[in-house]
Amino acid sequence: MQNLASYLMQKFPEGVSDTDARQLCWWLYSRSYGLPQIYQPQLTMDGLADTFAGLASAGWVHAGVGPAPKSDRDHWHEVIFYMFTDPHLIDGARWTELDLLMGFEREKPAAS
Repeated sequence: MQNLASYLMQKFPEGVSDTDARQLCWWLYSRSYGLPQIYQPQLTMDGLADTFAGLASAGWVHAGVGPAPKSDRDHWHEVIFYMFTDPHLIDGARWTELDLLMGFEREKPAAS
């Protein structure tokens, strides 16, 4: 199985800010189209929590002005949960930028 963390590290070799990591985690969790099938098993809440905890632990997630990024999976579970409960946390413009940077399919498939 291809490793999502390795793919993200290739796409963003310098790492990302804590804010971008949160947006990226949510973006990956909420996408239902356009992502390579090889990564689908890792796009669960647990899979993404493990992936982003590992990336934070490796120093790929850079702290901003707030507290240091969390390297435990519970933190990333909370990131996904709170973005569901508070849509103000979602930055639609940044999602569009991340979408372009990731290079995945941007069009929703036509309904059959």
